Order: sequence, then C-alpha cells, then structure tokens
Amino acid sequence: MSTTNRVEVEKAEEIQDDISNETVEDVDPSTLAKLKEKLAKKKGEEVPPKIVEKKTRSLEFGVIGSGQCGSRVSLEWYKLGYPAVAVNTAPQDLESIELPDENKLWLEYSIGGAAKDLSIGANAAEANRDAINNLVKDKLSDAQVYVLTTSLGGGSGAGSVDTLVDILGQDGKPIVVITVLPMSTDDVQTKNNSLTTLSKLSKMVADKAISNLIVCDNAKLEALYSEVSSMNFFSVGNQAVVEPLDKFNALSSMSSRDKGLDPMEFAKILTDGEGLSLYGTLTVENYEEETAIAEAVIANLNSGLLAEGFDLKQARYAGAIICANSKVWEQIPRGSVNYAMSIIQEECPGAEGIFRGTYEVDMPEDVIKVYSMFSGLGLPDSRVGQLRKEVETETARAKERAKSRNVNLNLDTGTDKNVSKADEVKAKIAKKGSKFGQNFAGGFRDYRKNK
Repeated sequence: MSTTNRVEVEKAEEIQDDISNETVEDVDPSTLAKLKEKLAKKKGEEVPPKIVEKKTRSLEFGVIGSGQCGSRVSLEWYKLGYPAVAVNTAPQDLESIELPDENKLWLEYSIGGAAKDLSIGANAAEANRDAINNLVKDKLSDAQVYVLTTSLGGGSGAGSVDTLVDILGQDGKPIVVITVLPMSTDDVQTKNNSLTTLSKLSKMVADKAISNLIVCDNAKLEALYSEVSSMNFFSVGNQAVVEPLDKFNALSSMSSRDKGLDPMEFAKILTDGEGLSLYGTLTVENYEEETAIAEAVIANLNSGLLAEGFDLKQARYAGAIICANSKVWEQIPRGSVNYAMSIIQEECPGAEGIFRGTYEVDMPEDVIKVYSMFSGLGLPDSRVGQLRKEVETETARAKERAKSRNVNLNLDTGTDKNVSKADEVKAKIAKKGSKFGQNFAGGFRDYRKNK
C-alpha cells in the first residue's frame, strides 16, 4: 500500500469513529436535558483552587510534643502551620489531639499510660526509640530548630525527656524545650516530679545538650484565665504560650520602614542564650503618652505567663518587637520607643545584645502590641523555692495520713502479735517484688495479649 493510500485509509477510519454529527439512540431527550442542566450548575458552583500564601518565618521549627500536656502544646504549633508530632504512652489521650494520625505515635508499653511514674515514661520512650526516630525523620526533617514540648510533672512527658533530647540531638540542630510547671492544685507527686525534671533539664542546658529552656507556669495561667471554662482552659492557655514566639519568628522575617529585628538576631536570642528564657506580650492603649510603652514594659517584666523569680540582670540577650497599624504609628511620639528600650537596657546591664524591631502591621485594634524576650537566664529561684516548700509541706501531710491509715489497720487479736497489715504488705513487696510492678508498671506482662 502506498503512503498516500495509507493516509487516506487512516482518515476514513477517523471519520467513521467521529460521532459528533450522529444522534445517539436510546437516550431520552428530557433526561439528557436534566443531566446537562446539572452539569452546567456543577460547573457554575466550582470554586477555583485557593492559593494559600505560605507564611514567611525566620526559622523553620519542627515540634514534638510528649505526654498529654506536651501534645496539646504541639497541636497549637500545628494550628499555626508548623510541622508537629505527638507521642504518648496513653493512646486515649492521643485520640483527642487533632493532629493527622500519621503524626501521632503511641509509645506502646505495658497496658498504657504512666500513672505519673517517671521511670515508666523513660522506659516507654527507650523501648520505642526507633519508632520515635523514624517519626522525627519523616515529619520534621526540614526543621532548623527542634522544639520539644512537655510537662515537668507527668510520667510520659517528663519521663521521656532523656531519650527525646538524645534522639533530637543526633543531627546537631538546636533544641528548644518548652515545659510547664504544675498547677497549684496538682498533687505532691506531680510537684515532686517537676522539681526532679527541672533539675535534669537545667543540667542539659548547662551541658549544652539543649539550647534554650522555656518554663511556663500553669499556676499563673490558672490565675490569668480563671474565667475560662474547664474544657477550654488548656487550649486558651497554650495559645497564649505559643503566640509570642510565633510573632517573633514571623515579624523578624519582615521588612520594616524603621528598624527591624532580623532573623539572625532572633536566632541569637532563641538559641544562643545558654540558659532559660522569659517572654511575654503586652498591649498599650494610651499610646499617645510619651512614656506609655516604657511603663507597660516595666509592668510586664515579671507579670507574663512564664514563671516568676527570674533575675533579668543575668540575661545574655534581650529583644523587643513593637507593632501597630499605620494610624496608631502616626500618633506615637518618637521618644516612646527610645524610653522603652532604655528601660530594658537598665534591667539587663550585662546583656551582650539588646535588639529591637518596629513594624507597621495590618491590625484592626488601635493599640500597640509589644513582644519581649530575654534569654540566658538562671532558674527562677522564688518560684522553685515556693514549689519546693509545697512539696515538703504536702509530703509531711501525706506521711501523717499514711500513719493514720496504718493505725486504723492494726488488729488486736489478744495475742502477743499485733500485726500492721500495711507493714505486712510492705514486707511481701520487699521479699517477692510488687505484683503491680511485675504485671503492669514494668512492662513485663500485658494480660490483654492473652485475650
């Protein structure tokens, strides 16, 4: 067959397959019309894909939350667009954390949970070391800075810090730990765990295993948000803890018509302080007064969300970001910012760097927002001292209650042996080992697997 004939045949076949001018049989015109109407309506309802602008930030954080408290804080970072994961020994607590399932890891160990036992949290994390490592590599590989969130008093979160810090530290990225002191109403075990874990984390800072330790105080959150419902308390409080750091990270990446706090300055404050950090947010309404910002800074230095008792003279770095809308900036005297920075300099005489940024932002309120941060601090002595006193007092009361229980269990049989049942139980535990420890707490036996 010649080339010409072959082309003619192919064209004939194409024409035979073309049904554009044919009437399709067995099709009801009214039904077809309805389908066409639906199709037209569908096309009219389609919304073009929304282009979501990626938020610009100075540093890429990768967040891992451990335990119930740490997972809740991790969730707040995730809501702001940060990659975040959560680990816990209690699967039921993970269920309420609104992260994708692949971002949550149950540290399977014994029957679940840690019952405020630090050793259970530590053993569970170590038993799941490989799974944690894989989760971090899979979900947080792009991070420039790791943020570990946990409580100080819980068994899962506080108990796991050694293993988690070791895993996160393998690739040399800075590690920032955000942790939480107990509520005033928490029990003595939680408070005692908090002292133990705070001591451990402080040593990690001194040894440069972690770059920064941020200690929030649930007791202060209780007072500040006393009107918030029980169901919303942790969400509101955790948002308040996360928001100032996010603002520093976002605003420091922006240009300023006046003076910006640049990404390297923020990185220094956050990761080079070699100590603890204190930060907070304040709102200034009477911004037309020349000393208004400075007075607000003074009032806020020790009334933020974080623990009290810091000595700001120890600060290695300090930073303040001041922002308002264009209308407000037109009414702010130039000296207002200078007065505020002078106050910070006076409070931090030994600081190696004090950085500031002023930004015009699109905000509906006619107020000034000031975000301040101080790093390189020592432990908050007064808050730690208060916590230690509470532990000592409540431990003494617990001993008295235990003593009372033992007296009530004494059984007078009329013989020479007056047996304390509590002492008898203690003797059996010492001799054979606790059945609870063998079957549950130590992870040696899980009865559910026999069902």
